[in-house]
Amino acid sequence: MSNSKTPKTPKFKVGQIVGYPSSRVHTPRARKGGVILSVEKTYELKDKYKRPNAGELTTMKKLSKGIFVGYAYKTKSIQPEGYTSDYSYFTEDNLRLSRKSILV
Repeated sequence: MSNSKTPKTPKFKVGQIVGYPSSRVHTPRARKGGVILSVEKTYELKDKYKRPNAGELTTMKKLSKGIFVGYAYKTKSIQPEGYTSDYSYFTEDNLRLSRKSILV
């Protein structure tokens, strides 16, 4: 990402309900969205820590090249009653604002 497009402020706030990227899985247990628990800065990962088929961003500055590229959002999924929620990290471009009634 170029520094000219680096966001100065996060797009979403803690407590907001967001939708996850669509997947081809459409079951009652499929995680469709969640609540933002925290917002963290993301950095470009140093080459020596990059792995095949893995992301190139980190929230740990000491493992990075020191180049700020955006924000990561820790979320807790919203699940129908009886199903377990999980915790996931997403970048801004993978989330959209939503409502709980749409996600369950």
